[in-house]
Amino acid sequence: MPTERASRRSVLLTFGLLGLGLAAIVGTTVALLPGGPARPAMSVVGGPFRLQSSKGGVLDSATLVGKPYLVGFGFTQCPNVCPTVLADLTNLIEALHQEGRDIGVYYVTVDPERDTVAVMRDYMASFSDRITGLTGTPEEVGQVERAFRAEVRKVPLKDGDYTFEHTAMLYLMDAAGRFVGPLDLAAGQDLALKQIRAVL
Repeated sequence: MPTERASRRSVLLTFGLLGLGLAAIVGTTVALLPGGPARPAMSVVGGPFRLQSSKGGVLDSATLVGKPYLVGFGFTQCPNVCPTVLADLTNLIEALHQEGRDIGVYYVTVDPERDTVAVMRDYMASFSDRITGLTGTPEEVGQVERAFRAEVRKVPLKDGDYTFEHTAMLYLMDAAGRFVGPLDLAAGQDLALKQIRAVL
């Protein structure tokens, strides 16, 4: 029956896409394990961006060529996850700095309407000065979210306010601006340091 064949094709397509996604995740995870094979650069994630910097002026990703860096997404009114991630990053960056190494960290707001440059500057002052907050117009920020395949959803609250559900992953980018894999802070600082050292 044509309907059955169409349904079967739809199911196969769905499982095929799921399989591709799983393969990418597994490949990235294996590549980032100590002693694993060489890391594949996953160029489908990431892309050029120009956003307002919490340190003043505009940050153009073209100026980052030749320097590995980290990209994360969050917002200043995030109650728990974002400040915890930034605090962990601060400790990680300090440990790297003691080794004489540095990596740029860029934290992109998912709430550009409230997170102006001034708000981002004040918020980032609580963390390492090596972490740069980035903001822009909703259109500019949305373009970066799409480029990094970040999931962002605005959630209305009962009092008329709103919050966000968003990808909390940290994107480890190589010196050519290509996605290497997710930085695993949850596995502990030692593993995260090994991941970063591998691209420096």
